[in-house]
Amino acid sequence: MHIDIQFLPFSPDPSTLSRRTIVVIDVLRATSVIVHAISQGALEIIPVSTVEEAFQMAKNFPPGTTLLGGERGSKKIEGFDLGNSPREYIAEKVKGKRVILTTTNGTKAFHLVASGQEIMVASFLNTGATARRCLDLSRDILLFPSGDGGRFSLEDTICGGMLIDQVIRIGGKSVALTDAAQSAHILYQRFENNLIEAFHVSCHGKDLVAKGFEDDLAYCAQIDITDIVPTFRDGVIRAH
Repeated sequence: MHIDIQFLPFSPDPSTLSRRTIVVIDVLRATSVIVHAISQGALEIIPVSTVEEAFQMAKNFPPGTTLLGGERGSKKIEGFDLGNSPREYIAEKVKGKRVILTTTNGTKAFHLVASGQEIMVASFLNTGATARRCLDLSRDILLFPSGDGGRFSLEDTICGGMLIDQVIRIGGKSVALTDAAQSAHILYQRFENNLIEAFHVSCHGKDLVAKGFEDDLAYCAQIDITDIVPTFRDGVIRAH
């Protein structure tokens, strides 16, 4: 099994995607929201790229069955039911509901890798379960951080490094890493005892603190609080 990580969020070669397990990561905060919402009983998450698309898609479903969630500039979108804080996605609000989600980085990433053999959703909240699922599938893996406005994302890469660490611990010598994957693993080892520190030095983490979302950093830094590994297929994310 080979593991690679793509540091910048551009569309990979579809022919290579079709043979690999893809893991999308947007720790602050889209994939943390998705993992948490599914763990709280959300029926499904539909990631879309634009606000207009979200409003339009919501018209296709019966009233009361669907919520709009997401952000622009890290803040809740006018007319939406929920923002992009995982703390909002509690069972009382999302259980049995469909969530149409649009965010600046994370929801776009799913569509860039849509031709992957299997596309999983990972955050610190479910890295252990994601690692086990990757090993069960026994395919080569591409980790796909969603980045920060098209740029490198420190916190997403560290999460990828944690996932690599857990796959190595379970899979041992059968796991081979690219240079990029080795780099992500080393970066994770630098911060493994203090993930909050990584959030506070990252550009996006600093931006969230400045906008009043510091509590989300602690929430998104929780490790392995669920065994759910959501999967993206045919435009929809559901529990595996």
